[in-house]
Amino acid sequence: MVIWPLFARRQEFIAPAVTEPGAAAGFTLLSANVGNADPACLPYVVKLCRRDVEARLAANIRALRPDVVALQEVLPDWLCDKYPFAPPGSACAGARTEPQVRRLLGPEYTIVCESRNGFECLAVRVDVGEIEGCPAGELCTTDRIDRHGAGCRWNVSVMAATVRIRGRTFDLVNAHPESRSAACRRDSLRQIFEPDGLVREPDVLLLGDFNMDPWREDDVSTRYWNQQVGAPGAPTYTYHSGVAEHQPPYPTLRYGLFQRTYDHVVSNFLAGTVLVLGESPGTTRLDGGWGMDHRAVYGRLSFRH
Repeated sequence: MVIWPLFARRQEFIAPAVTEPGAAAGFTLLSANVGNADPACLPYVVKLCRRDVEARLAANIRALRPDVVALQEVLPDWLCDKYPFAPPGSACAGARTEPQVRRLLGPEYTIVCESRNGFECLAVRVDVGEIEGCPAGELCTTDRIDRHGAGCRWNVSVMAATVRIRGRTFDLVNAHPESRSAACRRDSLRQIFEPDGLVREPDVLLLGDFNMDPWREDDVSTRYWNQQVGAPGAPTYTYHSGVAEHQPPYPTLRYGLFQRTYDHVVSNFLAGTVLVLGESPGTTRLDGGWGMDHRAVYGRLSFRH
């Protein structure tokens, strides 16, 4: 978590151009942990709690018009309703005619959020595809989420949905596993890769805030992850982020001297790379310079088989 500097510099957001071979047969994606740690937003800290940040994000997402979106740390209405007083300027203050995730994405998207708490959501633009079980343009919930063991926190989730994008059917996994317990995080990751878990389709795209850096950290979760992704002779999952773009990977989280690459994009059937907005050369932050404690990732991927 990052507390914003007192005099943070605003940036004009310019949508980066992304081109890959076979782009016409692919799609663009955006993955963003939109939460923050502004102390003025108590008791909603870590969620997207400020209305001005929300407005900038919504405008910049409209500039990108991604085909597929994965969001973490959305502020749902139930959390606003839980507290009788909303601090001025917070996303819970004033009239709320539609949920925050819809305010961020607008009417062009079919959206599904996990039913555990509504903090994590997946979306597909209606003109490029659909989400299985959710009518076009609707906001739905899903119980297709990871099972938590004893002692693991309830307020994080790994969710999955089956989508059809430009005629191709595959599974999307939006991951936001446990940040405090490596064992709980590993157990959630297992439910992505092992039988009888979250994945149903043979083709899978993983994206989200995985709360672990496979290049800078070593624990039971990173060791398990590295057995599944990117290792010689390992299963067919490969990176579209991190080392696929730059070595060492650009950080997606900065806090003083602390920097980690926690946000990943991985698949077993796509080609291409994504950019870390605000870290990759020529890009600016999705939040316009302040407001999120993570950097969003954005790019175009194409079908390779």
